[in-house]
Amino acid sequence: MSHEPAQPGLLRRLAPALSLFLLAPFVGEYLLGNVSVRMLFLLPMLALMYGAGALFIRELTRRTGRGWPTILALGLAYAVAEEGLADMSLFDPNFVGLHLLNAGRLFGIGWTWWIYVLTLHVVWSIGASIGLTEALFARRGTGPWLGKVGLVVSGLVFVLGVTLTQLSFHAKYQLVGWQVALSLGLIAVSTAVAFLLPRPRPTGAPGRAGSVPRPWLVTAGTVVAAGLFHVAEWLLPGGWPIPVDLALYAAVGAAVTLLARRTGWTLRHRYALVAGAVLTYCGVGFVLVPKHPVDIAGQVVFALIGAGLAVLAARKVHTATTPAYDERAAVPVR
Repeated sequence: MSHEPAQPGLLRRLAPALSLFLLAPFVGEYLLGNVSVRMLFLLPMLALMYGAGALFIRELTRRTGRGWPTILALGLAYAVAEEGLADMSLFDPNFVGLHLLNAGRLFGIGWTWWIYVLTLHVVWSIGASIGLTEALFARRGTGPWLGKVGLVVSGLVFVLGVTLTQLSFHAKYQLVGWQVALSLGLIAVSTAVAFLLPRPRPTGAPGRAGSVPRPWLVTAGTVVAAGLFHVAEWLLPGGWPIPVDLALYAAVGAAVTLLARRTGWTLRHRYALVAGAVLTYCGVGFVLVPKHPVDIAGQVVFALIGAGLAVLAARKVHTATTPAYDERAAVPVR
């Protein structure tokens, strides 16, 4: 008689992929406060672009044995695809009537808006969404969630989402040749860089000597840095947010690169960065959401969901990093 453990059902095996498919638009639009609870019916439509894009990036990265530098570089390619080709906010001077390109404008580009919105997608729409989902399913490790067919399908659905979004904005603004070429060029360069970046250190490989802060301090530091990023965009005029953004990039990038190479840097620390990003959006949403009672009430619910998922994910990571956890739960999808 065979005593092999039963394979989990299809829904359970696909749960991480389905979760990311829905979490990416939730984090990228609803938790941010950019889309209110009264527009919840748009979630499936937004998932075609946000969800499929994040899923494709995650699967492509993990299938090729790469790590977070690749995810973030591909996140930049995603950001340009959405903001340059889909809703065209990088080029439309009157995007949703907000004149976002007036600040920090040079050589026909509104640098303040470019840096801000592209960072939103790299860090939150893609980075935080993938990090949160991987933490919620920490026992599954960093292996693929989909087979090869699923990878291709997620890519095709993403292209469909970009196309449908572009069509919905086409009547308000049409791209010209140099804008399309610039967007495609940036996507190509970001994608190339993503696969030229070094692979993560092999599991069990010794790191460098040195201390690392406790995970809760990493989360707190992330909230402070992310908060400064948003406050600079809201309060500083013209192009003044740009030097603040660049300084934050340099400081955070240097700190994470240094600490991540040390022996004591673990999955809990990596998730602490994600938790800080998610918790920041829980607060930012109240600044951006329309000040209607229904919208504010909806944002309270979104913030509670976001914070609750962050706490739940922390518990999952804690369990997965405890030596005695049951590794049989990690079932790859073929």
